[in-house]
Amino acid sequence: MNKDNKNYNILVIEDNIGDYYLLEEYLNENIEKPNIKHLERFSELKQISDNTKDFDVIFLDTSLPDKSGEELVTEVLQITKNIPVIVLTGYSDQSFATKTIQLGASDFILKDQLSSENIHKSILTNIERFKKKALVKI
Repeated sequence: MNKDNKNYNILVIEDNIGDYYLLEEYLNENIEKPNIKHLERFSELKQISDNTKDFDVIFLDTSLPDKSGEELVTEVLQITKNIPVIVLTGYSDQSFATKTIQLGASDFILKDQLSSENIHKSILTNIERFKKKALVKI
């Protein structure tokens, strides 16, 4: 399989270093040179909030040391308004998945279902969806 050669700027907000390395490995399997920025806390996102527009997509773990759950998703979405946010969680609670989408998250992936293929597909689908949304607003 040929790797995607687009330059994606990807923000990963994940406190579990093992989960981060796994996600990074999957991203590198299908994307030639992903530009990945890693944060471990919500407070780190607040510090770079003026620069979030530089990202094409954001992967967000829903349980960080300084914030979690619906509150975390809501506040991240407020900071990163026009960027697809793909929620990652280890919890298989379907009602929580539905709630994150209702709050404005672009997609929801269970950590135990992560694969290079579904991550790449989610990136492509959600970036395209956001581009179409932006065109509709014009």
